[in-house]
Amino acid sequence: MPVRRAAARRVVAVTVPVQGVRPAFDLAVTATLTPLLTDASGSTTSLKPVSTTMHAFAVPWLLLLFVLVLVAAMAAVVVLARRGRGRRKDREDARVREAVEQALREKEAQAG
Repeated sequence: MPVRRAAARRVVAVTVPVQGVRPAFDLAVTATLTPLLTDASGSTTSLKPVSTTMHAFAVPWLLLLFVLVLVAAMAAVVVLARRGRGRRKDREDARVREAVEQALREKEAQAG
């Protein structure tokens, strides 16, 4: 009975820079490799292509910074609007109080 030897597996890490890809949290890439078999005479034969898909996590920092600034600006607008409303209400209350006091003084001056 012939003994079958398992083919030796070699893992090769290849790094390829890719331009124009924007981070969008989940990046997917598909790589297809077509192995070429070279025999003793120097001729090459292509084997069945091998394909795999990988996913990677990429944080879009610029987009997150933009959203953070936008949220902070909206919060500042809300806080400043509330403060402005409070100040306007305080000024109106002071004007009403002063008008009432002046009206009471005039009424006392006329009566007395």
